[in-house]
Amino acid sequence: MASDRNAQLRNLIAGYSDSIRLSDIKANIAVLFVAIMMGTVIQYKDAYPHYLTLPVLLAPFLFIFVNLLISVYPRFPHVGRDRFPIRRRIDPEDFEFLADADRHFEMLPQQCAMFSRILWWKNITLQTAYVTSMLTLVVAGILLFAGHG
Repeated sequence: MASDRNAQLRNLIAGYSDSIRLSDIKANIAVLFVAIMMGTVIQYKDAYPHYLTLPVLLAPFLFIFVNLLISVYPRFPHVGRDRFPIRRRIDPEDFEFLADADRHFEMLPQQCAMFSRILWWKNITLQTAYVTSMLTLVVAGILLFAGHG
């Protein structure tokens, strides 16, 4: 029964790891597009109405940019995990934690919870950036078309 539980936890960890990598790829691509769009908006700042000043134009971009960077920021804490020893004089006893298989199985639930937490925050920041960008498009359309009417 314990091996089935450990296999399920390892499968969950693998799924979380893949989802975290995919979220990072999405955020990196979005950072690139936000940077390109921000440059275009700055380039045509003189063509906008007087009430759309540069800080007003850049505020949503900077908010989205910060959310995407927070999403990509690596936060893999070493929860209960021993670090790899880097010392001038290393003894074989310093590497005992590497050979302890039972400890690896004990750490699977903690690792699964850590990856779940990381993925939750990545999804929250990506969704916040997406919703902000969609609302910004709607508000920009209203401001630009209402200003010409």
